[in-house]
Amino acid sequence: MRRTVVAVLWLAIGLLIAVSLVKLAFFDGAVGAADDALYPTGQIPVEAVSVETGTVENSLAIDGTITLDSAEKALAPADGEVNYAFVAVGDRVVKGERILQVRSEVLPEPADEAPLGDEDDVVLVPAAPEPRVTYTDVYAPADGKLADFAIHLGDEVAKDDELATIQPETFTATGTINPLDRYRLLDASLSAVVTIEGGPEPFGCDRLVFSDAASEKPPEPTAEEEMMGEEPGGENGSSVSCRVPGHVTVFDGLSMSMEIDAGTVDDAVVVPVTAVRGLVGAGTVWSVDDSGNETERDVDLGVTDGKMVQVTSGLKPGDQVLRFVPGSDPELEPGFEEMGYYE
Repeated sequence: MRRTVVAVLWLAIGLLIAVSLVKLAFFDGAVGAADDALYPTGQIPVEAVSVETGTVENSLAIDGTITLDSAEKALAPADGEVNYAFVAVGDRVVKGERILQVRSEVLPEPADEAPLGDEDDVVLVPAAPEPRVTYTDVYAPADGKLADFAIHLGDEVAKDDELATIQPETFTATGTINPLDRYRLLDASLSAVVTIEGGPEPFGCDRLVFSDAASEKPPEPTAEEEMMGEEPGGENGSSVSCRVPGHVTVFDGLSMSMEIDAGTVDDAVVVPVTAVRGLVGAGTVWSVDDSGNETERDVDLGVTDGKMVQVTSGLKPGDQVLRFVPGSDPELEPGFEEMGYYE
């Protein structure tokens, strides 16, 4: 009886070992391989894309503000006394119109003294010269409304003293753009369409003016910034602006959107901008042949919409190029940044 029990136990142990070996051989290995396939590697596989044809619309939408143009100062043209005003506060004036007059007195140069003669000679002392009086007009520096006088009639002023303020009744639409987008707007003849939500019909706005924050006068610090010892605030980057047409009714401080159409090309040979090193005029792509070999190739470039760029020479539809410039840091799609890989 005891021998029978021992034999059964050994048989059970053998079966258990056999089942374990089968599980390890046919199941655990597959699960491990599946886990390895799902585990993030942190490596971005080399990916090629086909050169295609399509439409490239180089349009840029910018948010901004309608602002009243800055006031202009009328300055004294000479030292003297403000003796006459041709206009009053609140009057509308045009650039070059007389607004004030300054009376100046200038002493002539003294005459040379006559040489001394003999003791019996009589020396005549010339009378003191009379001052020469001149009148100089002050002209409006811009079209607009006379907002204020900085002086009163009869005041003595020095050359370049502020005399009056002219407030133009014109407006400018201004928005801030990414400096890199300036490369998309190199054509000096570009125009824009400005839309004011709840305002007048969208209107055209030509003669775009671009400026950089570094080239503009920094803003005056606020009281809070002065107390905290902080630098004046302000946005970095480039700005684009255009004059609002005179027939359009707008007000200072209105929010607006500006759409700039820099050109559209149909049936263009295009590649993703991520595939090109250099995006203005000319650049470099990496073509891929059927064997997977990569070759650096120069291309000429045209219009871009920020995602796709037109290739005017150097590639043809159907060619294969690397989707990302070698050594670049591709921008991952939302949700993939923390997973360590890119699909």
